[in-house]
Amino acid sequence: MKPSHALVGFLTFAGFAASANAVTLAVNSSADTYLRGGAADQAYGATSSLLVGNHSSVGPFTGLFRFDLSTLPTSGITIDSVSLTLTSTSSGAGATVTLTVFQLSLANADWVEGIQDNSNADGSSAWNKKVRDIVGAVPTQADWAGTVGARTAGTDYVNTSLASFTGNAGTIGTGTLGFTSTGAFSSTVAGAAGGNLNLWVGNPTVTAVSDFFRIASRETPGTSSDPLLTVNYTVVPEPNAALLGGLGLLPLLRRRRSA
Repeated sequence: MKPSHALVGFLTFAGFAASANAVTLAVNSSADTYLRGGAADQAYGATSSLLVGNHSSVGPFTGLFRFDLSTLPTSGITIDSVSLTLTSTSSGAGATVTLTVFQLSLANADWVEGIQDNSNADGSSAWNKKVRDIVGAVPTQADWAGTVGARTAGTDYVNTSLASFTGNAGTIGTGTLGFTSTGAFSSTVAGAAGGNLNLWVGNPTVTAVSDFFRIASRETPGTSSDPLLTVNYTVVPEPNAALLGGLGLLPLLRRRRSA
């Protein structure tokens, strides 16, 4: 049975009456650090400048970022777009680099930022270990799910690109790195709603040249350059049940839903 034109018109009206609500959620990182090849036990959770990319002699630099999405509704919304904004703090190496964003695997989601800046890990994350403590009397250890540096695709991070940025760190200097997002980014954020989103940012391919950015961390003085995740979503409420019932249309609508 097809709905009458009157019913279609009314439901259209009801849809406008219960209009969609567009919301923007902007969240700064709640934790960030980077893993540095060639610095097996050093931790950088308190540093103000994260190195992300590759270095010809040191090796790869991988940035880790955690965003608190506890205020993002877990249902009743449609995520329209997601963007990640990082800030370059100074001129880095002179080559062009593409940085890619991946979701850190669930097995690595308990990485620890720590309070060290280029110092021995104190129960925090470092290149060699997800948890590395060489300060305490009884060392604490926990391996990355895959390999050192959390570099194994599909094990240390989900091997689906969420966003990317391509630029020359030598010419950009100080400026904003806006990551072009994909539909997968929106799906990933939806899956993390109500909890934490952990992101892996870097170049998954090790190169023989130095191509890296210096990125402002959440420890950088001020907040304007903090790592920022922006989620645009729409809340679409159900048609008003009382209004439908008052006009005798709610039973018909329910019958159509169950048909």
